[in-house]
Amino acid sequence: MNKTLLFILKKLGSLLATLVIMSFIIFMLVEIMPGDVAQMILGQSATPEAVSALREARGLNDPVLKRYGRWIAGVAVGDLGDSIYMQGVAINSILWRRVGHSIILALTAFIMFVPLSIFFGVLAGVKENKLSDSIISFFGLATMALPEFVSGVFLITIFAVQLKWFPIVSVIPIGESLFSNLNILILPALSITFVMFGYVSRMQRSSMIQVMNSDYIRAATLKGMPRSYVILRHALKNALLPTITIIGMNMGWLFGGLIVVETLFGFPGMGSLLMIAIKTRDVPLIEACVLLITVIFSLSTMTTDILYSFLNPRIRLQGGQR
Repeated sequence: MNKTLLFILKKLGSLLATLVIMSFIIFMLVEIMPGDVAQMILGQSATPEAVSALREARGLNDPVLKRYGRWIAGVAVGDLGDSIYMQGVAINSILWRRVGHSIILALTAFIMFVPLSIFFGVLAGVKENKLSDSIISFFGLATMALPEFVSGVFLITIFAVQLKWFPIVSVIPIGESLFSNLNILILPALSITFVMFGYVSRMQRSSMIQVMNSDYIRAATLKGMPRSYVILRHALKNALLPTITIIGMNMGWLFGGLIVVETLFGFPGMGSLLMIAIKTRDVPLIEACVLLITVIFSLSTMTTDILYSFLNPRIRLQGGQR
């Protein structure tokens, strides 16, 4: 079998196994949360008989493995169940629009921080120990130290309250779509960009310094090749490998970080929906949101591994030989 295809199939198999294990862990963690689902549906004034009848009707008295099997079987065919807080509304009708909003926000942040981080990381690397390197490194450390909610409040204060360039909250008016209100994406995306910039730019700087000090770069320079050509043609490709790994690993974290950002800005995405589900103990909705975040994280990690293997064929060949 083709080594590349075998490598990809192994990654897909590993992904499937990871998702099955994580789905069980998610189900069990939500199950041990305090409170009675049936009691929350009927309210505190419900009689014990009514609560017991609802638990029996919903299968809540069944063994945990049976309930997990029923839930995962529904997930496998795209049935995520009904929301408790929203009184029987199908989760599919709630979740996917929110997911679409979160993906658009994440892509906006991605488009912002990746080019900026790589550019300034390369600049700091080739200007090692110069003033520009010191400024970029200091800014990167500062943004890494700022939690999303701190940078978010800072951005709201400056750009929404003082300058009035953007709205304070990122809500979509009733009857309108996100695409007609794209300005609400800027401040939440910048809040995410601040944190991601530090991690990615510092990795790119470190990798660039290491590559620029390698023998083959010195040889290319001694041959009289222009410095810009050496950097763009020879150094950058190899220096990008660790950076791509960091970006891929942080894409999953990015979706987790959206919970804080979306809650702060009131953005109607998956993160703010998960917070509502946790506050109201909407068990099916919590399970659906957390499982989806896990799928996104796992897919981003697998995609990173595959992309890394194509940039560094030795990884792909080793993976195919195991």
